[in-house]
Amino acid sequence: AQFVLKVGYIIMWVITVGLIPALFWGILPIWIRKITGGDLCNQLLGTTIGITVVALLLTISLHLTMNWQNGLIFFLSGFCWSIGQVGQYYCYEHLGVSATMPLSTALQIIGNSIIGGIVFHEWHGSKDVLLSLIMLVVVLAGIHLTSEGGNVHSCMNRSYVILGITTIGYWGYSALPHFAQITSNLNGFLPQALGMLVASIVISGPNLADVWRKSTVNNISTGVIFSVAAATYLISLTLNGMVNAFILSQLNVVVATILGGFILHEFVKGQFKKTLIGLIVLLCGATGLIMV
Repeated sequence: AQFVLKVGYIIMWVITVGLIPALFWGILPIWIRKITGGDLCNQLLGTTIGITVVALLLTISLHLTMNWQNGLIFFLSGFCWSIGQVGQYYCYEHLGVSATMPLSTALQIIGNSIIGGIVFHEWHGSKDVLLSLIMLVVVLAGIHLTSEGGNVHSCMNRSYVILGITTIGYWGYSALPHFAQITSNLNGFLPQALGMLVASIVISGPNLADVWRKSTVNNISTGVIFSVAAATYLISLTLNGMVNAFILSQLNVVVATILGGFILHEFVKGQFKKTLIGLIVLLCGATGLIMV
């Protein structure tokens, strides 16, 4: 009985660790819209400062090192992340969190899957290609369901285009570390964070002097939240394996979408049920893709 109890505790601990990234990544957009505020430059710069501080502390405390070639790869990966993140921050304001998160997640999943299959040869044979295409259709069906019932205006088209284009940055963020020759991605956390920070400064451009406001400082906490999720996800990869860790982490889209709908009052009457069904379909498609 004690053995069964201990096994049960271990399983609960492992699952809890796997859910932490979903929780923290899920509350991050709500934290930005409800607590820290600011425009997208304040949000991006504050976030990247927070991430860099955490990365620096981890690098010093864990004595993390890497050569300059791998460091450059992770730097470029971080630079790409900021491009994706600024588009997401823009759409939080213009589309809403509950509309942005499912679409952004789907675009990331679709892009990463195609890149993994074609560039990194993760699709083996026609069977994998066919199954992946089917799962991609399922993901698209989930997105269609989540968008049904919401208030959609023609003026939102620009925001959808911006989200689609900037998502390319997320693809680069995910794909580039595959070219690095290292034992743990944690070693690349600091150069990656520096890439994020430099990109946020470049994006702020001539308005950089005006970005240094209270809201920028407040958004340093956003970077800490992101870092907790990212670091815990690396632990979850070890404890749960790639497939289970990915599936658990993707629940962040459920957390963000539902909290955005209710806390930020983004849902219109009757939208919640369709959105929930759409999220379930989306996650089924995402799970199928990662398992192919």
